[in-house]
Amino acid sequence: MNFLEQELRKIVGEQYPGATFVGRACYVRLNDMNRVKIRFISTEISNHYNALRLTILNRQEGEVDNLLLRFSDLLGKKMTSNPNFPSGITPHIWNDNGKLSWYVYQPSSQDYQTLSDATSDYLQIFQEMDQNADQGWQQSMK
Repeated sequence: MNFLEQELRKIVGEQYPGATFVGRACYVRLNDMNRVKIRFISTEISNHYNALRLTILNRQEGEVDNLLLRFSDLLGKKMTSNPNFPSGITPHIWNDNGKLSWYVYQPSSQDYQTLSDATSDYLQIFQEMDQNADQGWQQSMK
């Protein structure tokens, strides 16, 4: 298991235990027709993974939608004891000659939960809604 897969498992695994991890990506079945592909991406500097790209894929129509979840938007700047970053640092994973790791700041369990909640909130949009006479509309993961 590579580093990016481990990190995706921390973000996706608990809420979507049926997720499939392949290389640097994760796939989650949302319903009969829709899947999501989740992966870390670089938006500013090559080899600095500072966001998640979520791509909704329909088995018949291809890409339906995609969303970029930037760590800076969700986590903000984080203070560290490192004197080189007195005003804090935006969390990101960096590739240092093939070795992937979080740069200076290691996310807390609350940070992982924030990323997981944002991912789940977006995916709920694409899950099917079932009508139940007693409870009205409910989302399901068919």
